Amino acid sequence: MTQPSRFEAAHLYTDASGFIDVKKLIEAYPFEDHVRRADEYFRTIDRPWDHHFRKPFHEVNDTAATLSGFAAVLKAGKFKPGLTVADFGCGAGWLSAALSMMNCRPIGLDISDAGLDMARRFVDEHPLLRTQNIRFEPIREEKSVPLEDGSVDRLICFDSFHHVSDQAAYLHEFHRVLVPGGLAIFHEPGPRHSRTETSQAEMRDFAVIENDVVIEDIWAAAQRAGFVGIEMAIFNDHPVTMSLEGFNRGLRGLLAPWTYYKLGRELMQQSYDKRVFVLRKAGTLDANSRFADQLDGRMSLVEQSFEPEQRIFTAVLDVANTGPGSWLSSSAGYGAVNLGLNAVGAEGVKAYPDAIHLPVSSEVTHAGRTQRVTVSAVIPWQLGPEFTVEIQLVSELVAWFGQPIQIRNSPPA
Repeated sequence: MTQPSRFEAAHLYTDASGFIDVKKLIEAYPFEDHVRRADEYFRTIDRPWDHHFRKPFHEVNDTAATLSGFAAVLKAGKFKPGLTVADFGCGAGWLSAALSMMNCRPIGLDISDAGLDMARRFVDEHPLLRTQNIRFEPIREEKSVPLEDGSVDRLICFDSFHHVSDQAAYLHEFHRVLVPGGLAIFHEPGPRHSRTETSQAEMRDFAVIENDVVIEDIWAAAQRAGFVGIEMAIFNDHPVTMSLEGFNRGLRGLLAPWTYYKLGRELMQQSYDKRVFVLRKAGTLDANSRFADQLDGRMSLVEQSFEPEQRIFTAVLDVANTGPGSWLSSSAGYGAVNLGLNAVGAEGVKAYPDAIHLPVSSEVTHAGRTQRVTVSAVIPWQLGPEFTVEIQLVSELVAWFGQPIQIRNSPPA
């Protein structure tokens, strides 16, 4: 028998049979009540390393589903190292932690100060995480995201969007904080979520919002917010097993058509009660030097000099960004654009085992712009008076690109 709710306003959203209407529950409580209950929940957790700090490896069945969903989010969202990512509804911060280990720059967002305190503790107590670029920010106002316009490359809602009170309002905020071409990626339950036994129990016992995720409604609201594209992800939580003989026949395309139909049907059936999708903001996706297909450049020599006593070689170059994407500043870490320089003597001896990296600019270099760059390097004595300096553009940890330039230094006649 269903027990009555302990919340005074429960009669406003619970019918005679005990069924809870999630839309009426949302109307029954102000934002501050949800914040208070979220804080109460996190404050009851006195041993976070038993469960919350072990996510996603906290329980075998949940771990398999969470990891397959996280993998789908990463692939559908076209993630790369160096991206700034908002983790909306981060809770104790496991997803933000995972993103930081992949060299993204996560910003964990949540309505609960107690939850964010736990997330910060997680980072502080972890020997690797405390060295990473990760921060947490509280959501102080309903229907608001505490980030600047165009400040994040990606925004993730991983099982958090179905808890918000106004999906359309938050979609407007997501669109605002994304860069042009940025992506909002969602891992959520399906359109029947509020009616499941588990959701009904959560709403009855804790008055937490367990809303439905109706893609057609979300896409209509997303378009009004300014998003221009949507893509749905289909993937398996559970592997389909078969005999070795059947597997090999399948690789050769020799299985009966009915078998392929069953595989496709199994794939779609696993999507009935989950929704993984991506919303795209207008603009060119990832048009910067963290992506190899955005890179091209050209260098031309303006002047050169060599101070023989100190063995200092100096060159002034015009360095042009001829690719479609912007170059990140030379101090940006992953994807920073620099000049790689080495020198080779007449006998083929290199000045350095690896090229030394010298800055192009402390600012972003937009497509079509030319920077005048002065580079200097000490040339070892063993190279002698005659040597060739080789310079090439490099996007750090991404690719070398553009045509290298060779500058010959010969002693005066």
